[in-house]
Amino acid sequence: LMAANPGLLMSNPLLAVQMLSSGLLNNAAVAAAKAAPPPLQQTIDPDVQELCDHFHIEDRHVHRLNEIMKGRQETFEEDMLKLWEKLEDAREPAGLLVVKMREMEEGTFIGKQKADKELASMVKKYGLDTMAENRLSDILARFEPQKKAEMYQELERHLEVSNRPSAMVMMLLRKISEGASLGRPGPPAPGSYLDRKQRERAEAKDKDRDRDRDRRDRDRDDRDRRDRDKDKDKDDRRGGGDRDRDRDRRSRSRSRGGRR
Repeated sequence: LMAANPGLLMSNPLLAVQMLSSGLLNNAAVAAAKAAPPPLQQTIDPDVQELCDHFHIEDRHVHRLNEIMKGRQETFEEDMLKLWEKLEDAREPAGLLVVKMREMEEGTFIGKQKADKELASMVKKYGLDTMAENRLSDILARFEPQKKAEMYQELERHLEVSNRPSAMVMMLLRKISEGASLGRPGPPAPGSYLDRKQRERAEAKDKDRDRDRDRRDRDRDDRDRRDRDKDKDKDDRRGGGDRDRDRDRRSRSRSRGGRR
């Protein structure tokens, strides 16, 4: 009764003192505690829990991340994919997670970005590895379309002369992130994309020259064969005329011999 009506004790201090001295008040407090409903446990999103279990994240960070992600439902999937990607590469996943949660709270965190067609083409053309692709995607997503197009053009000139395009990307990341000029590219390295293309063009020219030479040789052979055929025809015609004259001469000789 007293536990259910604490106001009664407040209005009657003498009664409260008597109950405290007799232990009844303590018993009432215990009874009230038992009767009170248990505190509601915070429900952790399964995706958040899976991430934190995998990287052995402390409970306090689990709850903080869970609360943050409740407010990022529109980008939830992209954000979680980016966290997985970043923490996989981190030496201290828990420390990096704290940094990324702060970025989310400050509004500077960028989730996993789908590669645009320019980047997808560049990855395929130069065989960029996953790390180079992800870093470029993260950084270039910050730029406006016009600036991004300019950065792609500059980057293209550097990648086409490099025989290690992924390493070249990593070397240029700082300048790219700052939006600074990448400078003039060097000469084509052996085995680079531009070097291979130049070799292919040279080989194609050699093949064209070989085909032209073969065609000229065939034309010359055809002319020689036609000339030989013409000469043979002349000889045949000349030889036939001589035989006819010899036959006429023999015929006249026989005729004279018969008259005698």
